[in-house]
Amino acid sequence: MIENARFYYIYRTFPLRLLRILSFVLLVWTSYIGLSNSLFGSIIWRLPIFLLSFFLISEIFFRFKIAKYKPSTPVLENNGKNLLKSFTLEALDALYSSRKTIFVVKTLLHKKQIRFILQKSDLKKNEIPLIEVPKEELIESAFELVRSFNGKFVTTMDFFVAYLLIIEPQAKILFRKNLKKEELLHILFWARYDFSFEEAQKPYRVKFWGEGIGEDWITGWTLETKKYTMDITPQILKKEIVLVGREKEFKQMMEALYRGEKSNVLLVGEPGTGKATLVEKFAFESIAGNLQGRFTHLKFYELLVGPLLAGIENQGDLEARLQAIIEEISHSLNIVIFIPDIQNILGASTFNLNLSGALIPYLKDRRIIIIATSEPAEYKKHIEPEIGFIEFFEVIKVAEPDSEKALEMLLEKANIIEYNNHVLLTYRAVTEAIKFSKKYSQNLYLPGAAASLLADTASSVYFSGKKVVRDEDVIRKVEEKTNISVAAPKKEEKELLLNFEQKLHERIIDQEEAVFAIAEAIRRVRSGMVNQNRPISFLFLGPTGVGKTETSKALASLYFGGEEKMIRLDMSEYQGEDGERRLLGAPPGQGHEKGELTEKIYDNPYSLILLDEFEKANPKILDLFLQVFEDGRLTDNKGKTVSFENSIIIATSNAGSEFIREQIENFATTDKDFQAKLLELLQTQGIFKPELLNRFDAIVVFKPLGEKEVLQITKLILDSVSKELLKQDITLNFDETLVQKVAREGFDIQFGARPLRRFVQNNIEDLIAKKILTGEISRGSNILLSVDQDNNINISPIG
Repeated sequence: MIENARFYYIYRTFPLRLLRILSFVLLVWTSYIGLSNSLFGSIIWRLPIFLLSFFLISEIFFRFKIAKYKPSTPVLENNGKNLLKSFTLEALDALYSSRKTIFVVKTLLHKKQIRFILQKSDLKKNEIPLIEVPKEELIESAFELVRSFNGKFVTTMDFFVAYLLIIEPQAKILFRKNLKKEELLHILFWARYDFSFEEAQKPYRVKFWGEGIGEDWITGWTLETKKYTMDITPQILKKEIVLVGREKEFKQMMEALYRGEKSNVLLVGEPGTGKATLVEKFAFESIAGNLQGRFTHLKFYELLVGPLLAGIENQGDLEARLQAIIEEISHSLNIVIFIPDIQNILGASTFNLNLSGALIPYLKDRRIIIIATSEPAEYKKHIEPEIGFIEFFEVIKVAEPDSEKALEMLLEKANIIEYNNHVLLTYRAVTEAIKFSKKYSQNLYLPGAAASLLADTASSVYFSGKKVVRDEDVIRKVEEKTNISVAAPKKEEKELLLNFEQKLHERIIDQEEAVFAIAEAIRRVRSGMVNQNRPISFLFLGPTGVGKTETSKALASLYFGGEEKMIRLDMSEYQGEDGERRLLGAPPGQGHEKGELTEKIYDNPYSLILLDEFEKANPKILDLFLQVFEDGRLTDNKGKTVSFENSIIIATSNAGSEFIREQIENFATTDKDFQAKLLELLQTQGIFKPELLNRFDAIVVFKPLGEKEVLQITKLILDSVSKELLKQDITLNFDETLVQKVAREGFDIQFGARPLRRFVQNNIEDLIAKKILTGEISRGSNILLSVDQDNNINISPIG
C-alpha cells in the first residue's frame, strides 16, 4: 500500500502530469498522421499506435487499479507497528507531498473534503495558521482520533481535524468560532458521510429499476386504482434514500413483513419523526431489487383520501368504490398501498365514514399489502378501538429522537436542503435549528421540525442574496415568527433585563422583594443559567388586592409584548371531579370537548398562564401541574402532547394571608426566614404538597398595602384615566384632595386595592362620560378634578 501511495504521488506530480499530457498529444498526432497518409502498413507508423494503446492501458490501470487501492489494515486491527497501513491513498498522498507539516496542510486545504469542513465550521482558508507539527505526532493523533469513534481507515479529513486539535491550545481557532471538540467531530462525521468514497470506494455497477419493459402487461391494468391513488414510485426513484437514525424501526418493519404473520404495517409517530422516510426506504430498496422474494420490484401507490371520498353520498357507495380498487390491486400482485393518516378512512374525517369493515376480508386472506401511518392521538382515538382491524397490522412506534440522534438525521437531510435552496449550511446553523425547532413549530417534532426551520431559513437567506446560512439567520427566522428574543440578549434587551425592576415598578407599587424575585428569575433564564425545556413558574402568595394579578399583566406586557398574551384560569372552577376533563378535554369516545388549558396553550404557546386561586383546584389538578413544572409538557385526554416550555406560569393564592398580615403588622420582613415559616404553614395545613412547592422557580410573597402605597396606586389609576381621555384630545388634571378622597373611600382592608378601580369607574368615569354626552366637555377641553367643601367631586375648566 505504501509503495502504491509513493507511486500515486509521483505519478500525479506536476512534471509527470505535464509529460503525460504532452505524450498523449504527440501519440495521437503521430497516429493520426500515419493513418491519414495510408502509412499504417509501415512498421514505423505502427509504433505510435502501439504506444498510444499502451499509454491508454496504463492510464486506465492507474485510474481503476492504483487509484482504487484500499488500505491493507483497518484501524481497529492495526497493532500499532505501522500506522500508515491504515491510511487512505489520498491521506498518504498528502503526507508524501512534503517533509514539512505546514506544506502538507497547504496541500490538504486544496481538497474538496477539507473545504467542506472549513465551510461547515464557518472558517476561511486564511484563518488556518500554518504551524509546524512533528509528522509522527500528527500521524499518531489522526490514527487515535479514528480509533476513538471506531472508524475504518484514516482519511485526509481525519488528518486535518487532528491538526486543528493539536494546534488549538496555541491557535485558539475553535474557541474564536465558539466550537467545541465534540462539535468539530460532528462536522468530521458529516464530511466523512458526504465524502465516503475516500474511505470506501463504490464499485462500478449497472442498476436496473423494475423488471423491464412492459411490466404492466404482466401484472395487469389498474385503471380504477389510478383514479384514486398516486403512483409514488417515480418520485422515489429520483433520490436514493439513506436511512439515518431509523435503522431499528426499518428492521422491525422488514422483519414483520417477511414473517408473513401480518402482511401490513402501521407506523405510529408524531409529525416530523420520519414515518414517510421509512416508507420511502422500503420502496427504494424494493424498486432497486435489493429485497428478496415477493417484496422485490414492487410498485407503491399512495391512497388519495380526497378523491376517494369525493361525490360519495353514503357508506355503501364508498365501500363499492374501495372494493373495485382492492380487486384490481389484489390481481396485479405487485402493488403496495401507502395510506398516510389512515385514521381518515376509519371515521376521523369530516365524512365520518369507517371503511375497516370493507378492508378486513382482503386483509384476512393477505391479498393486499398496506403500509399506513398515523399519529399517537389519532391512533388512540380511532384505530386502537378497531380491534378486528388492527390485528392484521404490525404496529411500530416511531418515537421522537433525542437531540444527538436528531443531529445525525438532520445532517443527512442538509444536502437536500442546500441543493433545493442553492445555499450552503454551516454546522452551527444546523445545531441552532435543532435547539429552536420546538419554538418555531408547535406541530412538528424532531427531526422534521428542525428540517422545516432550516429549509425556511435557507429560502429566506437565498432570496436575501446571501449564499451561506449561519446560526444568526436561524435565530432571526425564529424571532420573526415568535416575536420574542431567543438568542443571547442584545444591547437593548440587556438594558431591559438589568432594569427589569424599574420597568415593573412603572405599574407595580412597592412589593420590592416580589419584583426583585421576579426580575432575578427572568434574568437567570435569559442569561442561559437554567434549563429552558420547562416553563418559568412562580407562586404568588399574599392577600387579595395587593398587586398579584397586576404584576402578572405587567410581566406579560414586558416579556411577551402585551396583556393579550395572558391566559387566565380561575382555578376555583376546577374543584370538582370534572376539573381534569375540563382542562384536558374529553377522553376518546366520551365527547368532543376540547381541553380549556391544553388547547389554549397549543394555539398560543408564547403566553403567560395565570392560575388564580390555585389552592382551590382539585388535588388531581395540582398533581398534573407537577408534570408541567418538571417536564414542560402535558398530554391531553386524546393523547396529544402539548409543550409549555415557551410559557410563563404564575399561580396565585390567598393561602396564608392572615399569617402574612400579622407578621407584617409586627414589622417582620419578607426574608428567607419569613418564607420558610410561611411554606411550613402551608404544608402543615395540607394546602400544598412539598414536592409541588419545590417545583416553582420562585415563591413570591406580596405584602399588604400601607397608606403610602394606596395613595400611589390611586395616582396610577387616575393617570390611566387621564391617558384615555387624552386620546380624545381632552386634558384631565386632578389635585391631591381627589387622590386622598379616592384612596380613603375606595380602599378596603379585606379586598385591598381592587375596589379603588371600581370607585373611580362609578364616581369619576361615569361623571365625565355624562358631561361628554351633554357637551359640557368636548374635544380640546382642559379640566380639573377636585373635591369641594361638601366632599363632592367637582369638575371645573382650566383656562
